[in-house]
Amino acid sequence: MTVRRSSATTALVALLVASLVSCSEERVQEGIEPASTVSTTAPAITEPPATTAPSSIVTTVAPTTTTAATTTTAAAPTTTTAATTTTAAAPTTTAAATTTTAAATTTTAAATTTVPVGDPNTVVGRLGGVEWFMGQLPIQARGADPDLEPVRVGLLNQEDSPAGSFPEARAAVEAAVRWVNEELGGVNGRPVELEVCVTDFTVERSQACAQQMVMADVVAVTTGIDVGSTGAIPIFEQNGIPVVGGIPTNMAEMESTSAFYFSGAMAGAYAGFIGHAIEHFGASRIVLAHGEFESFTVSTRDYGAALAEALGLEVKLIPFPLFTFDFLPVLTKAAEFEPDAIVVAAADLSCAPIMQTMVDLGIEAQLYLVGSCAAEEILEVAGSAAETVLFNSESPLEATVDGAVYEEVVAQYASEPAGGVGTVSMRGFLNLYALLIELGPDAGSREALLDLIRSAVDRPSFWGHPYTCDRQQVPGLPALCAPQQTIFSIVEGEVVPADDGWIDTPALFAQLG
Repeated sequence: MTVRRSSATTALVALLVASLVSCSEERVQEGIEPASTVSTTAPAITEPPATTAPSSIVTTVAPTTTTAATTTTAAAPTTTTAATTTTAAAPTTTAAATTTTAAATTTTAAATTTVPVGDPNTVVGRLGGVEWFMGQLPIQARGADPDLEPVRVGLLNQEDSPAGSFPEARAAVEAAVRWVNEELGGVNGRPVELEVCVTDFTVERSQACAQQMVMADVVAVTTGIDVGSTGAIPIFEQNGIPVVGGIPTNMAEMESTSAFYFSGAMAGAYAGFIGHAIEHFGASRIVLAHGEFESFTVSTRDYGAALAEALGLEVKLIPFPLFTFDFLPVLTKAAEFEPDAIVVAAADLSCAPIMQTMVDLGIEAQLYLVGSCAAEEILEVAGSAAETVLFNSESPLEATVDGAVYEEVVAQYASEPAGGVGTVSMRGFLNLYALLIELGPDAGSREALLDLIRSAVDRPSFWGHPYTCDRQQVPGLPALCAPQQTIFSIVEGEVVPADDGWIDTPALFAQLG
């Protein structure tokens, strides 16, 4: 089915997504050699006996065909040469009280060991032995036990809608579930069963999907994108079902006390931009321009502007029609304010016109745009106008093992494209998986899962900043567990960090009191 998106709805959903999905997440992984990362608190994976993993993905509305991959694990032989000792008898000859003793000699053959090697037809066989966010990645693939009770996890994702279709988010989670079941032994031996429900931008459909998750008795729900989630969140809260991971698109999600996102959404992006502008450019005046939509307006007014003012900046807010592509009026007003920095909350088809208009008007202020504006196709259109623009990301800017895992899992297990939004949805599912591993026999308990994630403090995150779910990372938005940001530019097609590591946005938000 081919779905046509109107330019209006495309622009809306693109900006909802843009603050979380950065092109840097995939750029920096090109040609990666697995690098070791250190994790001290994440649980280790228990390896049960190797079995054939079951097919465990149930899809509603958007049916998919799931084929269980066959994993063959060859036992790595170990050969040791036994040490041998040869001792010459020491004869004694007595003549004229003279004693001669032959020195004993010992010869030992050096022991040799063949190090186990993983199956190159598996992800762990190719990458195993290095450190990822859960500790040491196994070398040998082990399937989940199909005879054990499955751990049921739900997935809501918006697809086949003129308001935006994101099958790549579902495809990434499905690929991760197959990998977990076929190579990581499931959840302590129990297979993960994924209950998928596709939403369509409407509140009614999201409500129906939430009811489906209640009936399926899932332990938790992870998401891709669900703009109609105002219908689903109350049902999840009433039934004590945690929502773990995905892209928060509205205030209902960000204000929920039983939802947990490894992100700072647009509020986090503003904090990263403002903090960077103050530290690196000594900014004292800043423009925040945003599309007129509730979550953007609230993020700009109550978080971006409020934080900038708390840090001593003069602020100019410039709202604009959500679906405009003419930014001459917006940037003309911005220039009149004579700012040191300009942040424009826009994405997709708006990115290149913003960059080009900045150059045409000769504006020297530093321009900040969301990370998805650094997509290759956008930079090609923008040309040299993109050279001085700074972008945000919620992933490390250096190549990591987690990034290599994402690419390998998608390449081997995804049945359809799983880039873009898929980087965020896989992060959500694998972070949920790590929590379920730690719960052990309580992996099917919603209450135990809620208690564990609410206690998370600097817990390692898949391909992201460690997360803390104390409801205090972003005041008033308790669901945002990892608002930290990185800032980068693109120079000759390469990601170039614009700061030394992560920007501590929770420390900045603490200034709001």
